[in-house]
Amino acid sequence: MQPKMLNDFMYALMKEARRDSFREFLENWEITQEEYEEIEAWFKNKLGIKL
Repeated sequence: MQPKMLNDFMYALMKEARRDSFREFLENWEITQEEYEEIEAWFKNKLGIKL
């Protein structure tokens, strides 16, 4: 069972990351576009969360 506020938390996190430049956000965390797509697919498939 996922935490009640997980969807809201993830939405807020992604919104904040996109505020300036999502690409810069990923680069700052050393996450490639391919790695992000894998993460995004995991959240969608495992938790039903669309990032």
